[in-house]
Amino acid sequence: MTKWFDLSAGDEMHLETASFVRRFSVALSVSAESAWAELTRDNALAWCSAVTGSRYLTPRPFGVGTRRELSMRPSTVKATEEYFRWEETPRVRYRNTFYVSRFTVPGLRHFVEDTLVERLASGSRLTWTFAIEPGPTLRVPLKLAAPAVTAALRRVVTETADYLGRASETATTENGQ
Repeated sequence: MTKWFDLSAGDEMHLETASFVRRFSVALSVSAESAWAELTRDNALAWCSAVTGSRYLTPRPFGVGTRRELSMRPSTVKATEEYFRWEETPRVRYRNTFYVSRFTVPGLRHFVEDTLVERLASGSRLTWTFAIEPGPTLRVPLKLAAPAVTAALRRVVTETADYLGRASETATTENGQ
């Protein structure tokens, strides 16, 4: 039986103040609506090597309060995500933000993720922000593992961009990590 650990609810503030924040931005050759449809479909992220599956726990239409379960490698790693922002301006801008409410790995206090897709003159731009606040037992290990965690997150973004059709990529690191 899977053992779950509860995380504290996160909010938009964590995207700026968490001790570990990574923001990646990539131009895509597909339209904003095409990118958004793929990112919010059933079993989204199945194209990522670190993800084994995802499923929504709430019915469509999606919005604030939507819940999703994500399964990762190794196969015992799972997260339950709860969306506190869901904005759709068709053909212009799409955004959702969630916090992880439960995780099968202990030691995290907050995990917040923000996905923004915006129309460009040619294609779209995906900006993905990950914010992690470890609990006391993971502070030092996360600091030491920051380069590896950043690389893993960058791989998710790169695999997603490759799947959707990438034009170019930039990444920024915040909080000196």
